[in-house]
Amino acid sequence: MSFRVALLYASVGTGHKSAALALEKWFHREVPDSQVLCLDTLSFALPLVRGVYTRSYLEMVSHMPHLWGYFYETTDDPETRNGVIATLGELTEKLNLLGLKKALSSFSPDAILFTHFFGAAAVADAFAPGVPVCYVNTDFLSHVFHRNPSFSAWFVSSDETLQQYLADGLPPGKVFPTGIPVDPVYVSPPGKEESRRLLDLAMDEKVALVMGGGIGVGPIEEVMTSLVEGGFATEVICGTNEKVRESIGERFTRRPDLRVHGFVDDMPYRYASADIIFMKPGGLSTSEALCMGTPIVITDPIPGQEQRNSDYLLDRGAARTLFDYRLAAEKAENLLSSREERDRLLGAAKRIARPLAGRDIVRKIMEIVGQ
Repeated sequence: MSFRVALLYASVGTGHKSAALALEKWFHREVPDSQVLCLDTLSFALPLVRGVYTRSYLEMVSHMPHLWGYFYETTDDPETRNGVIATLGELTEKLNLLGLKKALSSFSPDAILFTHFFGAAAVADAFAPGVPVCYVNTDFLSHVFHRNPSFSAWFVSSDETLQQYLADGLPPGKVFPTGIPVDPVYVSPPGKEESRRLLDLAMDEKVALVMGGGIGVGPIEEVMTSLVEGGFATEVICGTNEKVRESIGERFTRRPDLRVHGFVDDMPYRYASADIIFMKPGGLSTSEALCMGTPIVITDPIPGQEQRNSDYLLDRGAARTLFDYRLAAEKAENLLSSREERDRLLGAAKRIARPLAGRDIVRKIMEIVGQ
């Protein structure tokens, strides 16, 4: 009988889904006869719960990011996890995820992995310890809601994250610093020449990639304007934010040195084609970019998980930050004109990149279930 694994994410942003889809590919590579069920936990919630959950997050990070940061930091405490907020959250999950539990029961998984904590507590209560229910962290540092003691194992991004888990008293033999899982393509990513040919970019152009994350927030227009005026061929990824994409299109018409995209599914080529990347520090997207050998400049991290990701990368010298968006072109020129600075950045990125994280998670899961 083939191995069955359920990969569960929540459609809040795009990184959690990308991590689940990456793990799906790794399971098929490492365990060829495996059957994988990949589900969005929020799709099983009542429409009211789903709408409030996703809309409140998007509204806060887009229009009131410091409120989101306050909520994130003040709830990051073990007492909070066991207090009123966590109790209400788990009650909401249990009342609204009966369909998810039925789908899992019908599938009869040998293991269940979450890349977002929504629904995780309810599923762990229903299936663990008979079925290992594990959590995969998709940021460089952890929040206490990720460290639910009912999980069978945790896969974390770094040794620093491991120390957070151990400080909570969680068993060290069940916390594994594998890294954040990225698509297998990042083990041997495409080269610059191949990528530019595919994307119709000249080899002699200075190319900057500007990203606003999956939901397309942040100072995209300001950064892009500086780069275009500074002589860079600029590729802009707006994710699912059609409003920003249309706004840029209206302001900059018929500019051959500027190309604006919505959500794209060829990110390895986008990363590889660029000389420099200006991006928000989402855990999944920066994990991908670290594998590419392209200098990273962080722009406007959202307070909370993105700020912690930014701090982690800057502390290790794997990225630089942009303080004044109007000076993006100057920042890019200074970085690209200094071989010593580029070598420092890329050396630090190489030390913390984990392109094989997905493989290592799959192999450890197979050990846990005894196969």
